[in-house]
Amino acid sequence: MSGQVSGGVVQARDIGSVTIGAVPPPPVRIPRQLPAMPPGFVNRTTELALLDRLLEGGPAIAVVSGLKGVGKSAVSRRWAHQVHERFSDGQLYADFGALRHRGGTEVSDVLGGFLRAFGVHEEWIPAELPERAAMFRSMTADLRLLVLLDDAEHAAEVTPLFPASAASAVVVTSHRQLGELLVAGARPVRIAPLQDEEGVRLLAGMLGEDRVAAERERVSELVRLCGGLPIALRVAGARLVQRPTWTVDRLVGELADAERRLDQLMTEGRAIVEAVFDSAYTGLPEQAARLYRLLGTLPGPGFSPGVARAVLDGDPERALDLLLDASLVEELDGDTYRFHDLVRLHAARCARRVDPPEAREAALRRVAEWYLRQVAAADAAMGPRLRLADHRLPATDRPFATPGAALDWLEKERANVLALLRAAAALEWDELVWQLAEALWPLYHARKHYADWIETNRLGVAAALRCGDRAVEARMRNQVARAQLELGETDQARAELVRAHQAAREAGEPRMEAVVLESLGQVALARELPDDAITHFAAALAVHEGLGNPRGVGMQSYHLGLAHSRAGRYDAAIAAFDRALALMTDVGDELSQGKIHLVLGEAHRELGHRPQALRSARTAADIMRERRIPAKETRALELLADLADDRESAEAYVRQALAVCLSSGNLPKAEELRARLRD
Repeated sequence: MSGQVSGGVVQARDIGSVTIGAVPPPPVRIPRQLPAMPPGFVNRTTELALLDRLLEGGPAIAVVSGLKGVGKSAVSRRWAHQVHERFSDGQLYADFGALRHRGGTEVSDVLGGFLRAFGVHEEWIPAELPERAAMFRSMTADLRLLVLLDDAEHAAEVTPLFPASAASAVVVTSHRQLGELLVAGARPVRIAPLQDEEGVRLLAGMLGEDRVAAERERVSELVRLCGGLPIALRVAGARLVQRPTWTVDRLVGELADAERRLDQLMTEGRAIVEAVFDSAYTGLPEQAARLYRLLGTLPGPGFSPGVARAVLDGDPERALDLLLDASLVEELDGDTYRFHDLVRLHAARCARRVDPPEAREAALRRVAEWYLRQVAAADAAMGPRLRLADHRLPATDRPFATPGAALDWLEKERANVLALLRAAAALEWDELVWQLAEALWPLYHARKHYADWIETNRLGVAAALRCGDRAVEARMRNQVARAQLELGETDQARAELVRAHQAAREAGEPRMEAVVLESLGQVALARELPDDAITHFAAALAVHEGLGNPRGVGMQSYHLGLAHSRAGRYDAAIAAFDRALALMTDVGDELSQGKIHLVLGEAHRELGHRPQALRSARTAADIMRERRIPAKETRALELLADLADDRESAEAYVRQALAVCLSSGNLPKAEELRARLRD
């Protein structure tokens, strides 16, 4: 034997029969989420050394605070890159400035992202913040981990994200001092504006040493006028790079003479930063200036080239390039841009001065309609389902090749879409509001953003009421109730569904009535009322039969089988499951076939029908493995273990189930399976 060997080795001459059961280790995932090293970084050696001292040895938390635009993020990112080898188990990063869209909601979202980064499957991530935080602490208890949390507003945003490890470190940046963290033992690191020499060095990196040396005193004055703020210095430097014939003295004169200032930024009694942005803005061609102004009025943390196109109602490429060159927007990746907070404030102020209200509203409307087309296309890519909105998307408006790509885009744009939907609701663009809410269903159902889910569809309910559209009202209330049901709020969900059912009946819309009846049945099952559930599912089935919808009949037959099983009536359950299976086979719905085989096998087991139970359990395990649905694959493997002829075979199935749980991050279930093996 030669070469590398991973795992155990058995060497023998004669072997009769050998069974080797081994649980493969879960995949090792080491998250490396730090953004790129900040370009043009100068000095800050004192602050970097302080961070080193405060965070050496852990566990330690540092709060890096200072004025907006002063360079807190750059210092923290630079330090994180310098010491990344110290944290061998990974580096996690969250930018709250990009994620912030409603108080508290983003904390749960960030925790979900961190857990996914460690390989926890979506199905095992709890819905509630405390449970997510507890799982994160359990997973990080023995790790050497660095967590960088950028642009926090409140201590409550970040405390659930602290790992429970003595070898880890947390760096939080904020324009606030976050006194609650300091009282709890966090170490403060205050970032002051750049001193004269540091600011000169920053400008020298942009303009060249010769140009700076030729006007050394005026460059120092420029640093002073910019208040030592790196963001302001970079905008000023970009302005001079674009105008190589300008002297530094000319730009200093513009800043000194400027009458408008950003109110929040005062240095030596003067608001000097707005003058820097004014100078960059006034040099823009008209199209770029218009794009700058109108982008500043949009809600949401970022924007894409598609949004910029909608704002201009034309090609934005040249204008967007000019904004990038002037350092007025930041490129996050090839398809995402954002303003610095201060620049956004300036852009919006310029829009209020130049563009009449109707022009600003028209731009917002174009952006809203662009988002509706994109979200509808993403929804369409997820597959067939009942939709009240008829978007009739042409082939050119179907940009998503796969359901996964569509879901990823919806996740990426979630904060922007929610902010846009809120703005549209405030303007009572009701048709647009409910259609957006309806099309966001696959995102919320898959990724479990419950707060967004409920808020969005409540806005949809209000829009439907203003429109007087009872069918839409039923759709929106049903989607609110489904979120409430998943959160365990069964009483609230049922009350919402009663109103939804009344609306669907008054609308004369049988499809929506069937949808609501199904949801009422699921609420009844959650409340351990299987006979009530049967009543609702049977009523929904009758509606689908009347409409001639075989898939709907199959789905309600499946639900009827679940309710009969819950009531212990397994013969009736098997009859319902057999009908559902035949219909789903006819329509080619393989995933539903797998779900039906799983519960069908369980029902046959209860009645002692071992051959039928084995056949269904094996089919379910194969389908769920192929579809990568670990929760149901685990359940099918446990069913096979229950049906095994001998202890050895049963243990083999349990070990397979354990491997699935470990690889998908279901640690509680893994412990349960380990206990079963010990017994």
